[in-house]
Amino acid sequence: MANLITEVNSILGIEIGTINTRAVLFDVVEESYQFIAAGTAPTTCGAPHFDASHGIIEAIQGLQEITGRFMLDLNQKLIIPSHGGSEGVDKLLLTLSYGPVEKVATFGLLHDISLESANNLAKTAPVRVVESFGINDRRPYHTRMDALINAKPEILIFAGGSDRGASRSIYQMTKWIASSLELIRAEERPKFLYCGNRSMARKIKELMEKVTTVQITNNIRPEIENEDLTQAALDLNQMIVKERIEKINGLGRVAALCSDKPMLTGVAIQRVTRFLGKQYDPARGVLSVDLGSSHTTVAFANSRDQKLLVLPFGTGFGLENALRMSKIGDIEKWLPEVLAESQTAAYLWQKTLFPASLPVSHAELNIELALAQHLMCMAMHELERNLPLRSRSFEPVLVSGSILAHTASPWQTLMVLLNGIQPLGITPLVMDKHGILSLLGAAGRTTPLMPVHVLESSAFINLATVVTIQSRQKPGTAILKARLQSRSGENLEVTLDQGSLIRLPLAFGETGLLFIEPLKKIFIADVEIGKEPVKVKGGICGLILDARGRPLSLPEDAEARRNQLWKWMDQVSG
Repeated sequence: MANLITEVNSILGIEIGTINTRAVLFDVVEESYQFIAAGTAPTTCGAPHFDASHGIIEAIQGLQEITGRFMLDLNQKLIIPSHGGSEGVDKLLLTLSYGPVEKVATFGLLHDISLESANNLAKTAPVRVVESFGINDRRPYHTRMDALINAKPEILIFAGGSDRGASRSIYQMTKWIASSLELIRAEERPKFLYCGNRSMARKIKELMEKVTTVQITNNIRPEIENEDLTQAALDLNQMIVKERIEKINGLGRVAALCSDKPMLTGVAIQRVTRFLGKQYDPARGVLSVDLGSSHTTVAFANSRDQKLLVLPFGTGFGLENALRMSKIGDIEKWLPEVLAESQTAAYLWQKTLFPASLPVSHAELNIELALAQHLMCMAMHELERNLPLRSRSFEPVLVSGSILAHTASPWQTLMVLLNGIQPLGITPLVMDKHGILSLLGAAGRTTPLMPVHVLESSAFINLATVVTIQSRQKPGTAILKARLQSRSGENLEVTLDQGSLIRLPLAFGETGLLFIEPLKKIFIADVEIGKEPVKVKGGICGLILDARGRPLSLPEDAEARRNQLWKWMDQVSG
């Protein structure tokens, strides 16, 4: 029986995804929270059930079969709180990524300041900006009003003025918004989120409450040079969650049992990433990437900065957006085998019709892995475009997504990350194989010990630690000698050539010392070469030395490129 370390032992987390619903059990084992097991079932929010509870019950039933623990009574209702630890659970958490993409209109004063911040806030949620209005909008009054009405947004985001800054312009724009909404039927009017000058909040609320539902949050531009989206992102999250609970049958019944407010997956991932960013090297930061079916979520945090991007492309329901934003050639360049362009395009467009389908041949798997690498590249490009990163030096990188966790082999997943993220320095690559990162973020406020304990457990799999060596030497030139000393004292020496990868056997969880002897001028981000040996930790793919250069350059010739991709895979897989 678990030893009680708090009043709450067992925690059930429900994650409602676009394709699957998962029920995850956490419990106290030997005085610390541990991931116990997970049950999975198809999401039933849409046809033919149109009720989220069917998928939730089926996922919990699967969890019961795995654990032998009863969590549902004879009427298929959750037993909460638990009965002495043998039946039921003490707490329930809910995160969701399923749901329609809400349409948003953004408002601000200056286009490159407050309106830009309003658009940045929209990027933290699964929404689509359909119109933007600034104080310098040159369109006639009636044209702007028609544009707002015709866009049919479901949420309005209004940012403007630093605290104790502009007020008259904000009030005039608010009056225009209110006048426009009066022309829309009351039940179709969008909700209003105000994140501007705090001194105007009361007047804005009094004016807008006459026409629609109003949410006041923190000013996202409290000072002209300072953007802070943290609280506003949480409040926007809650607006969307509330909207989805109202629209999706069954969610309300489950939400009523939750120990904390349900959260969108992206915000939950950002919460745990922000926590980790304060624990690790403040100069580097933590990166989390979730390749979802509908969206790709990218979260970054260190002691100073944080950024959350919920990008409108994914591996299933979001694949059509990805294809419209890309060229087939951008995906094909990561294919290690000869396939007709029409075959690649046909498979991907077919998958847009059947987003839950799985690859059934090596060719189809390679196409999906090529897609994953391309989406990773797109995600990193968007992160760098929205946040001035010092470099791609992260500690660690946390990744999740069905295609990486359940479809690809560890070596294939490793190559997707190396090619897509292209990290610098010494980077632990960690796989969230069970897809529990968002649930840890959701637990942070009510059970802060749980994410701490689980993150330190074996629930997360260290794929490999990657040491990226940069040099300007020609490919094939020997640039360093490396010696890996394991904890047992065994030594392994290798010579690394420019343009290649080397895998050193360092077992999962094992630590070692890496001694580096430069043969040419080399650079490793955040490491002083030659001073002291580098402490490294092994993964299921060992320790990887990567000297392929940054940014990664692929041969123009198709055959040479395919041969290069096969060669790199051979080098990391042994």
